[in-house]
Amino acid sequence: MAETSAIDEFQDLDYARRRDRDFFETRARQRQTTSDYVSSGAFSVTTRDDDDHSFHGVVCDVELTAGVPIEYLEVTGVAVRGALGATKVLTAPGGFAPSPDASDRLEMRKYFSPLKPPHEWTLRFSGICPPARDEPRHLDFVEPARLAPDKLKNAPKNAPPPPLKLGLYIHSENAEGVVYNNQRHRGVTLEDAHVRVLSGVAHTGGAPFARVGYWGDNAWRERREFVGRVSYRVRLLLWTPENHTRFPAPFQEMANALLLSRAAKLLRGGATKIGIGHMPVEALYYARGPRGVPRRRRRGRRANRPKGPRP
Repeated sequence: MAETSAIDEFQDLDYARRRDRDFFETRARQRQTTSDYVSSGAFSVTTRDDDDHSFHGVVCDVELTAGVPIEYLEVTGVAVRGALGATKVLTAPGGFAPSPDASDRLEMRKYFSPLKPPHEWTLRFSGICPPARDEPRHLDFVEPARLAPDKLKNAPKNAPPPPLKLGLYIHSENAEGVVYNNQRHRGVTLEDAHVRVLSGVAHTGGAPFARVGYWGDNAWRERREFVGRVSYRVRLLLWTPENHTRFPAPFQEMANALLLSRAAKLLRGGATKIGIGHMPVEALYYARGPRGVPRRRRRGRRANRPKGPRP
């Protein structure tokens, strides 16, 4: 009876080993590079509200911080305060400023516009909104605006990759439609682990991209900050040997040390039969992948930060 029990126990152990080996061999053939879920709902950045001005519109940039490796980030909406009314929200890839090599840059300067031409913008929201005097009103995008770091793969290897930006333009036909602030933060209004909201310009024209403003020909006011909330969701990037260089340097060092320690265990004479040296290498990839990058504490300019000097 005892002999039969020992045989059963050995067969169970052998089955478990073969099952684990088959699992990790399958993982090696079908290795994931991105998460199969989208983290959403909990991500937003809310700026401080000093109620400095309210006029027809405000323009700013949303930029990826590259602090956490991601496959993509999607801006799903904004929340703004003011009289609102007939309101539109537009986005432009690469930021709101014209490209240095744009053929119509001189034409846009002729009309005193710091923005890209209208045909480079995409309408994300359009509607009649009731006033939001006290709390920002959320405006959901018809289609999310995506920022994908993999678009920078073709950038020159010797030069640092350019920042990935999204121009954001909120416009209301009401002269008190959108509340915004004076610039106080030397270019960065707020930032978290994924995005930073940059300062921009205000618009005093009654129609989007209008050249004539409330006080004359120049409808734009520089050094202004967005007031409200930007909502977004992200798809995280999993660690694999192919994605190794897209992770921060400390994380790369940790991954290298983990794999080197496994190699050292295998080469060391008299090593025990149980330990990291006898784990399938795909098991280490699997254990390392879902963890991504350790969660870091929120950094950046908080809402209660004292006002700094204007640049």
